[in-house]
Amino acid sequence: MSRIVIQPQASRTIRLLGGYIVLALLEGLATFIQLVRLPGKSAGQGFLGLSPLRLAIATPILVLLVVFSWILIALWRRPSLYEKLVDRLNELARQGQIYWGTLVLCGTVFAICFNLILLNWINTDLYLKAYLDRSAPYALWGMLLCVQTAVTLRLLRHGADLQVFKVERKAMTAAVLALIVLLSLAMWIGWTRIGLAPDVGQWGEYGSPILSIQVMLALAVSTAVWWLGRRGLTVLRNSRRLRFSRLSGRSIDILVCLLLWGMAVWRWGAEPLRPSYFSPAPAPPNYEYYPFSDAANYDYAGQSLLIGYGLENELVRPLYSFFLAVAQAFSGIGYQNALKWQIPLLALIPALLYLITRTLHSRLAGILVGLLAVIHETNSIALAGIAAVSHAKLLMSDLPTMLGIIALSAIIVLWLKDPNSRKIFPLLAGGVLALTMLIRIQVVILLPVILFVLAARSRNPRWLFLNTLLLSVGLLSAITPWLGRNWLVRGRFSLSEAAQTSQIGLIGQFYSLTAEEELRARLPGETDEQYASRMVDNALQFVREHPKETVRFITAHFLNNEITTLSVMPSSFPLVDFFRRIAVGAISGPRPDLSVYWRRCCSIRGYFNSRGVWKPQGSQSTLSIFFALLVVAVGIGTVWRRDRTAGIFLLGANIVYSLSTALVRSSGWRFNLPVEWVGYMFYSIGLIQICLWGITFFKNKLASLAENRVIAPLDSGSDYGWFPARGAVLGGLSLFLFVAAIPIAEFAMPKRFRDVNVQAVLSNVDEKGLLKPLGITDQTLEAFLAEDQAEALIGRGLYPRYYLAGQGMAPVTRWPSSVVRDYNRLGFYLIGPKQRQVVLRTPASPSYFPHASDILVLGCSEGDYLDAYLIVFLKSPDIILARSPLDQWTCTGSK
Repeated sequence: MSRIVIQPQASRTIRLLGGYIVLALLEGLATFIQLVRLPGKSAGQGFLGLSPLRLAIATPILVLLVVFSWILIALWRRPSLYEKLVDRLNELARQGQIYWGTLVLCGTVFAICFNLILLNWINTDLYLKAYLDRSAPYALWGMLLCVQTAVTLRLLRHGADLQVFKVERKAMTAAVLALIVLLSLAMWIGWTRIGLAPDVGQWGEYGSPILSIQVMLALAVSTAVWWLGRRGLTVLRNSRRLRFSRLSGRSIDILVCLLLWGMAVWRWGAEPLRPSYFSPAPAPPNYEYYPFSDAANYDYAGQSLLIGYGLENELVRPLYSFFLAVAQAFSGIGYQNALKWQIPLLALIPALLYLITRTLHSRLAGILVGLLAVIHETNSIALAGIAAVSHAKLLMSDLPTMLGIIALSAIIVLWLKDPNSRKIFPLLAGGVLALTMLIRIQVVILLPVILFVLAARSRNPRWLFLNTLLLSVGLLSAITPWLGRNWLVRGRFSLSEAAQTSQIGLIGQFYSLTAEEELRARLPGETDEQYASRMVDNALQFVREHPKETVRFITAHFLNNEITTLSVMPSSFPLVDFFRRIAVGAISGPRPDLSVYWRRCCSIRGYFNSRGVWKPQGSQSTLSIFFALLVVAVGIGTVWRRDRTAGIFLLGANIVYSLSTALVRSSGWRFNLPVEWVGYMFYSIGLIQICLWGITFFKNKLASLAENRVIAPLDSGSDYGWFPARGAVLGGLSLFLFVAAIPIAEFAMPKRFRDVNVQAVLSNVDEKGLLKPLGITDQTLEAFLAEDQAEALIGRGLYPRYYLAGQGMAPVTRWPSSVVRDYNRLGFYLIGPKQRQVVLRTPASPSYFPHASDILVLGCSEGDYLDAYLIVFLKSPDIILARSPLDQWTCTGSK
């Protein structure tokens, strides 16, 4: 018999096939042993000690074991019979459709088996548990077979050569190091509970997450859009029409930004506004949404500007209040009218995130992060009322601050990509930083990060000096008008006295062992300077006496901020819960309603209703958190490889801002929201890069979507070239005039009610005969107004809400008109020449009191609020409201 010579390629295929069968055989034996060891009711009976049911379950494994054993023996004894089989396998592996089709099939089966194992882990139904326990070994074996099948196919087609990953070695190394750091930190947090155990300060809850099914949907949509866009662009460029053949990358980016912006406006606008603390449920008399607490503070400052009384001397968010004033000046007074301007403005967030991510990685990753930003904010709006969230439909400064930081980051990243042709960008960065400081002064903490990035980008002293100069010009141009306004109003230069005093007060309160609110109370006659000095001295004394406690709570709040950033990423597998509910319902009851199960497991409100607040949920959360850390680490490593200085800025912005809130013992919730996007931006980049690495492995060809080359540091000896003097002047002047519009509007707006006379209004009402039924005469009014506690105020009534006895926003609040009281009343806020909280006792809600009505209020001062006796509507003088019951027209014994 002639000897058969087997070629090296065939020999390798035989070894691969043999190893595949041996590994599958060992895995099958382990699966069979696991099935046999499962507890049963009739152990020890039947064939091999197995019950008939157990034997029926194990039969497929036995059959597969016999088949694999026969193939292995035959391959070892008669290799000549498999020469044609080897050639056939090599031929099939070289056919693209069969190769990629098999890989897709393996991936699908792997996902099914993986979800089946997770379903077994999280299931609590004992009846269903018995079936899942017996199917889990099959699922595990199926996962292993899918993995080794995919790897074997790759080896058959391309061999063991991995030289294609040589160019990605640095990115992979950086990703591994980042993953080691993140995992080490996660294990340390899990061991010490620092960052998990709540602190006595302002320990906010985790915000709204993005569900895993939403990530998968966003990945599928972004991939489809990117692929269709590339195919369509190729067709257009190959057409004979000149305007299409010249389509540039900039035009494509503008189109994508517009699409993301339009999607955000549509989705956020379509999501209904739900009651929450900052937007309480509509109530009589108007059944409208009104802002409350901090949101109302920002809004009524803008309302005050509209009637000519400025933005207050101690304004906290001047630029945001000015924006609300402009929005309602053009669209009309009201919550919904302000949202008509706010939502389109905040919808720039996904578009700017696209530009950042597209610059750092690719358009595909940019589209993905833009979609995730739209989804995340939609989830936040949907969770209002059941989770502590701040969202685009609240009149709060958190999202505008996020927009400012993202705009600043976009300018920095785009400038770092090409600093020589974008020399004016440092000035824009300084201007945007200053504008964001006028929304939340805390962002000034990002200035050292920007300066550090400038120093890291180049060591050329002239280059560093000129860019720092441009940054300073932009910053000072935007800040100077507001500093000048405060000097004219308060007699000293300041940015935000109220914000500074408030933050210093928080430090005085929270730098203690008990964090009681009384610790930041002012002393009688204490000035702002004395108060600030006392609070700082108390905090420094606490640091000296309790250094370990200080480090502990700062570290805890900082880590809570970072955990909050991570909590945005998926923390569970909703589809697993969905199928578990279906299985349990099908076994234990009638035909299940799939829509109900879908809402419970896979909608954001259903997710929160079933879990309460976001918390790690057992094994599936451990896996999902590990996967999130892995993906984020890959994103960090990829960005670090492509543009190290941009990565330093983005990570530094998140870390420094999180640390700044931790220093005042605050974290989580809306406190860290402005930099929360950094986490899911790296997550998007990492997810796309992992997919690219997977394609590269199975294709043995570098799969790269990066439209940008790796950015190298500037040569320290390179010349900066021309200085953009004209651009600096025009840019600085534009920023100056933009901010100067705020004080100009304050001084230019005519003061409302200047010509309104109290006596004339009352005389007009008296002539109409509206006072006589109330027993009010000229002598009664004259005697009343002569009392020390009596006040007659003219202004605009805001946010009227009617409360029954025992109802209100809280037992104690800084809004006395909303405090819980033991009588029925109408509460509202009065702005004008004098601002006052007003309470009108009345047994029933008035039928008429429009929001932002111009009114005259007569009442008695009760310290922090005005107890109203009579309200006259200036534009509707035929309608008045009177206190009821009204025993006597005097402030003496009015309570």
